[in-house]
Amino acid sequence: MKIHGGATIWARQTIESEIFYDKPDKWFKIWFYIVNKVNHKPNKKWDRGQCHITYLEIQNHTNATKSQVDHCIRYLKKEQMLATHKATRGMHIEVINYNIYQDLDNYKSDTQSELKAKQKRNRSDTINKNVKNDKNVYKRKKPYFDINKKLDAIKQDNIRKKDDCYLKEREENNSELNRQIKSLTENKKV
Repeated sequence: MKIHGGATIWARQTIESEIFYDKPDKWFKIWFYIVNKVNHKPNKKWDRGQCHITYLEIQNHTNATKSQVDHCIRYLKKEQMLATHKATRGMHIEVINYNIYQDLDNYKSDTQSELKAKQKRNRSDTINKNVKNDKNVYKRKKPYFDINKKLDAIKQDNIRKKDDCYLKEREENNSELNRQIKSLTENKKV
């Protein structure tokens, strides 16, 4: 059975990427749409990994706002994941390294190294009964996403918001005091 429309390949490392963890959810949806939208094989107009697209098209397919699309594309360009060129009715987009990530051969390991990896896993899974159990506890690999870093960023953002509110309130109080002082000085002059 063949599935109409083809397929894209997503590396497992995608779930540890910055766009997946640290950026707004819509940004990953926009990135996902763009990767699936570009040509998977070259044609007369576009090479593999390229296409013509508009902000409106991205907005309609991802339910993102124009601002979200714009910020996301700027980020993708800054991170060198995407290149764009202005066109008359939209833009020419190129997913950088598309050929690398969309080639299944880049995900296959050598048979020999695959065999060695399996043997190593099997050896590490075997429990030596003479060793205490607490030494056999597997340490979990630290994911790319650091929750403490994220919490610190949220705390800093909240502090900044409180400072902004305090400064605004202080400005309002100062302007009210200035009005009262001005009123009192005018009354003394009379």
